[in-house]
Order: sequence, then C-alpha cells, then structure tokens
Amino acid sequence: MSRRPSLLRASATLLGTAAASLPLGALALDAYAGRAIASAFLAGACLAVLLASASLLLAAWSHDKREAVFLSALLGGVLGRLAIFGAAIAWVVLATRFPIAPFVAGLLSYYVVFQILEFRALQRLFGKRALPH
Repeated sequence: MSRRPSLLRASATLLGTAAASLPLGALALDAYAGRAIASAFLAGACLAVLLASASLLLAAWSHDKREAVFLSALLGGVLGRLAIFGAAIAWVVLATRFPIAPFVAGLLSYYVVFQILEFRALQRLFGKRALPH
C-alpha cells in the first residue's frame, strides 16, 4: 500500500489550515493591534507551519526504517524543534524589532493546533507501529 497519497493529503491538510487561517488572522490582528504585532504573530505562526511540515515528513520517512532509526528520528525531531524554537526566540529578541509576546503566541498557538493535526494525520497514515518489547 502506497503511503504517498496519504502523506500528500495530510500535508495538504496542514498547509490548507495555515493558508485559510493565517491571512485572515493577520489582517484581523493588524486592524486590531497594529502592523508590528500582526507581523510578529504571523512570523511565529509561519515557523510553526514549517516545523509541523518537517516533522510530518520526518515521521513518514522514518516509519518503515528499523526501530533504532525510527526512534532516533523521533527523538532528533523533538530535540531539533526545541533547538529551533529557542533559536527563533533568541533571534527575535536579539536581532529584530518584533515584539516577543506576539511572536511566541503565534508560534505556540499554531504549533499546538498543528501538533493535533499532525498526530491525527500520522495516526491515519500509519496506524499503530508495533515496536519490539
């Protein structure tokens, strides 16, 4: 059974959710709170989109690999995301004029939504992966 159509459908769900909600949310936030806050929120949300897409692709790539490779990819993905989160927040604080709170709010709010979508997509894609005891 080919996983490619399912992977494409799951990726399309993630990207479709982002494409449908980000522009409208950014416009509403711009009208309500101003351009700087909307831009910071949008930058954080876009980073969450990239991280969720990369995570989905990494999980799909590693699914049919040996258990050690699968678990290494899983752990590496989590640690990599934490490192990227930290680096992005440090970059916003040190190198940009973005307000930090809206950036972090955009990053974390979309990250949580995409984690839920990603988990459901991977559950549908692969079902339960049997690991040896």
